[in-house]
Amino acid sequence: MISGFSDEVIKQASKDAKRLLSKDLQRVIRIYKSAGSVSSPSTDGMTKCGHRGNSSEDMMLLVSECRQLIHDISSALSMLNADEFQALQEFYIHGKTATWIAQALCVSHTQIYRILNRGIDQFIDYYRSGELLVIAKHKLEEAKQPA
Repeated sequence: MISGFSDEVIKQASKDAKRLLSKDLQRVIRIYKSAGSVSSPSTDGMTKCGHRGNSSEDMMLLVSECRQLIHDISSALSMLNADEFQALQEFYIHGKTATWIAQALCVSHTQIYRILNRGIDQFIDYYRSGELLVIAKHKLEEAKQPA
């Protein structure tokens, strides 16, 4: 799937995938963990009101979105081969160095970068069936349009 897009789109999708794995995932996990047990508020004897101002409902929606994002990332990562999975997880999610990963996988330092690049390309294809490529294409099209 990735081969059907321009180098510019692939580069943007790769940048987005790296941000998704390194920053966005960490933020989503923090939100998900901090929410703890979210439940609907009790409204015994109270009149029903609209969605506005219902922070509990907003939090439930946010937690649901976080859960879905975590699931989508996990699903895409699980489709990678073992070396790509471990390299991406250690490098982007856990912040390990390429040298550390090379020692863990018993491969050369330069081979790690090949594994990481191949893993990112595969992740882009697998994450929501290539959604990162579509998003990257739209971003670049919007950036090219005059204001």
